[in-house]
Amino acid sequence: MKTNKNVKGFTLVELIVVIAIIGVLAAILVPSMLGYVKKSKVSAMNSNAKSLFDAANTACVELDSEGNPPGNQSAVDCTGGKDATAGSLENKVYNYFNGVATLEVGEVEIKDNVCVGAHCADNVYHGTYPKAATVDNYSSADLAYAQETGD
Repeated sequence: MKTNKNVKGFTLVELIVVIAIIGVLAAILVPSMLGYVKKSKVSAMNSNAKSLFDAANTACVELDSEGNPPGNQSAVDCTGGKDATAGSLENKVYNYFNGVATLEVGEVEIKDNVCVGAHCADNVYHGTYPKAATVDNYSSADLAYAQETGD
């Protein structure tokens, strides 16, 4: 009996082993990649909070130079600044911070005519500044002003 040694290709067992190895690698890598997505979303919200913080400080300086200092205000909602009174803190922050309307929450806290904290959020993720939210201290329920509590 002659055997044909010129047959090329993989056996069924070899193909099943390769598919099993790919499945194991995918099961290991997919959960770790999901963690990176959450970290990047939280980082983007922290960046938005910093921009909101900077815009609020700029608006405070401008209001102070106009002779209308903002004083002390807690949880100033800046997302509706387009409809706010012209020359108000909310309106000035809205004008400085492009894209604040796309945020669900955009709040700042003013003490002694200076912005001391910012908090912003979209539908899922939150960000704070100056103490930035991280995945380790992240909780959408109690992240309103993490920098105040020190948590």
